[in-house]
Amino acid sequence: MLTNNLFKRWTYKFFAPDLLQRGTYEAFRRLLEHDRRCHELIADFQDLFFKKQEPTEWTQVTALYDQLSEAVGAITKELTLISAREATDLSTYYKKFDSYIRFLLQPESNRTDPPYIICLGEPGMTTQLGGNKAKNLAEIYQNFDCSVPPGFAVTTNSWNSLVAYNDLRPAINSHLRTLDPEDNQSLLDTSNALISLIMSADIPPEVYQAIQDASHDLVTGLAAKTQTRFAVRSSAISEDGLNSFAGQYRSILNVDPEDVHHSYLQVLASKYTPSALLYRITAGISDTEASMAVLIIEMIKARAAGVIYTTDPKGDKQDTLFIHSVQGGGEKLVGGKARPHLSCFNKKELSPVKESGSKCPIDQEEAKKLARLAAGLEDFFGAPQDIEWAIGDGEPVILQSRPLKTIIPIQDADPENKVDKPDLPLLYHGGVTAAQGRGTGVACFLSTSPNPQDLPPDAILIVENIPASLIIFLSRCKAVISTMGSSASHFSTICRELGVPLIVEATDIKEKITHGEMITVDADSQNIYLGRTEDSSTAAGGPLSTGKNHPYFLRLQTILEFITPLNILDPEADSFVPESCRSFHDIVRFAHEKSVQAMFAIGKSGSRRGHRKRLETALPFDLYLITVDDDKESRKATDDDTITIDQVESIPFRALWQGLTHPSIEWGDREYYNWKEYDSAAMTDGFAFKNKTESASYAVCGHDYLNLNIRFGYHFTIVDALCGESSEQNYCSIRFAGGGGTIEGRFFRLKYLEEILSKLGFQVTSKTDLLDARLEGLNIEQMTKRLVTLGRMLGTSKLMDMMLKDEESVASHLDLFFQFDDTLLSGREPTL
Repeated sequence: MLTNNLFKRWTYKFFAPDLLQRGTYEAFRRLLEHDRRCHELIADFQDLFFKKQEPTEWTQVTALYDQLSEAVGAITKELTLISAREATDLSTYYKKFDSYIRFLLQPESNRTDPPYIICLGEPGMTTQLGGNKAKNLAEIYQNFDCSVPPGFAVTTNSWNSLVAYNDLRPAINSHLRTLDPEDNQSLLDTSNALISLIMSADIPPEVYQAIQDASHDLVTGLAAKTQTRFAVRSSAISEDGLNSFAGQYRSILNVDPEDVHHSYLQVLASKYTPSALLYRITAGISDTEASMAVLIIEMIKARAAGVIYTTDPKGDKQDTLFIHSVQGGGEKLVGGKARPHLSCFNKKELSPVKESGSKCPIDQEEAKKLARLAAGLEDFFGAPQDIEWAIGDGEPVILQSRPLKTIIPIQDADPENKVDKPDLPLLYHGGVTAAQGRGTGVACFLSTSPNPQDLPPDAILIVENIPASLIIFLSRCKAVISTMGSSASHFSTICRELGVPLIVEATDIKEKITHGEMITVDADSQNIYLGRTEDSSTAAGGPLSTGKNHPYFLRLQTILEFITPLNILDPEADSFVPESCRSFHDIVRFAHEKSVQAMFAIGKSGSRRGHRKRLETALPFDLYLITVDDDKESRKATDDDTITIDQVESIPFRALWQGLTHPSIEWGDREYYNWKEYDSAAMTDGFAFKNKTESASYAVCGHDYLNLNIRFGYHFTIVDALCGESSEQNYCSIRFAGGGGTIEGRFFRLKYLEEILSKLGFQVTSKTDLLDARLEGLNIEQMTKRLVTLGRMLGTSKLMDMMLKDEESVASHLDLFFQFDDTLLSGREPTL
């Protein structure tokens, strides 16, 4: 820690006990530690938005916020002990921002009261209670002239009740907080642990009885059937809406009514399969926002089943209906294991246009009925639909209708992005486009026991079938080719959502492609080429691939507005008050400034040992020193309020000051940075408000010790160093944070600092605009030389966040820095 050594060595002997109680100084020490922690956590939040390309598990975001909220709250409490007057209103603003952020983190309350069951024919079925699948089916059941299986939904309130009844939330969150979705083993371990939790849970008695009664009523209503079976299906809140969750949750078919409770638990547990976890995280949805309802309906013994798209999901043939059909149930079709028959109908005229694929399991009249139903459902819901259907002994039955995810063709979205035919040898042409785009990468045949980490980051995955569970591989895939499957499968829907090109029904692909060779897949033309193209990857992205416009990042950005902005800047301004705080960062800044002012005000009016003196210097900022040595010479009584550098006996301070005043740094006329490019407002950013004691810099000095808090406008630096006879005890720590420039400018300034500090031998860590570095174990001569270079580095970097634009500008400034000390490049010791 940067501040611990200061207090361990000097707190109790520096301040006279009659000036303030020891507890005040302990509060100051704790406040500085909380301040350090707050800046680390704020930097972690900025990393989530600016460095992460994919959403983070929301439980981890919430856990990170809990730590930040605790640290900021602790700062307000410690400031109350140091300066109650300054902290009077600060806790009010902390509580206000905390409540705003917690609402954004978790806006919905999860109810555990009835109704636990809602039948499809009853009013009151909403997405919040029954999920989109059950709500849509209930609307069709009640308002549309077609056949729908009778049944009921076990509501999300029942799920919430089960979680509360078994006290599962702490354990669920604990597992999710440690989940690394990019590590397959972590994903499997977390999935297994969570599934075990759900399967071993007790269904609350009132929920158990409600399911029992509804099942009995359903069986009674189907008394004419010789043997009643159920289909038990997921209907989560987040499913079949903006995000499809296609195939991610389980459907248990042919369930005996006596086994319905066990099947209910199985469907609930499928909320935590590896693929479902990964999909939810990728969609940026929190676990509590994905509450699970379960749909229990009559099982249809189908002689034919399939999927209807009421338009082309690729965005091409928008006036065409696509009826995919297979013999028997539709599980193999949606599971990517069957090649269906395809019947295409003109949507307006309901006339057949085209047929292809396997033998058709339905007759022409049944196909026309399905086309009529599909067109009607599109009109009913007011949007293209993805419809699951079955035909048993009689009329077609609608099993599900959800919004169809359609993609704008790449050339229509931006004509300039249209990709030309690559000048490469053609290896293969064939199959069916299931998801558009082009990808270049290494051909990889999936093994029998695959691990996603075994794939290269630019894999072209070649598989036999396309189950929805393949989503765990897609983060490393540039395209997918399957010998089986259909564009109507769940996996095809996922690929369109993620913007991953997919070709299906490429029956003889394995005879044409060699494992490990570089290939380019053009899914639009169903062409596969040997080699790499310059425009290596293009795809029409869906709702899961929208970059910083992803709902997760938009939500995170809103939360960051209450955390990261720094609005209160000048400690001497009238606006530097708690009422001006608009973020946690403002609260941290205010508390730090006021605590430092309060503590150093003691030195201003206190004992001779604690007497504060202003350093006489031509540099454009004020620096106050307090000496802490006990020797008589350093404690000479004097009425002077100033001190010269010649009177300072601190070895580390004199070394650092030698670097700050190095001839290469033009403080006075500001020529080093060509200040004329900046106006007077920018000048204020660079310097610490000359002659304003509240915004000055402070140093606590001993003969061999230095703790310096130095500020240049909107960024601050803390240097904590011991430079004595014992090499084992010597150290130097530096913290650098903040700045008035852009995020990019602050990032490149840290790159500049990291390069210099690394060459000096420091261990460096950095996050966004926060840098920590530490050096230990040098003798007094070595440590002194590094402090000189450190001082020069601080002087040269004061406004670099407003000047550095790219890696090239960083390199040129480093060259300029090293011109004055080439020993950093040669590995020799720096000279004084």
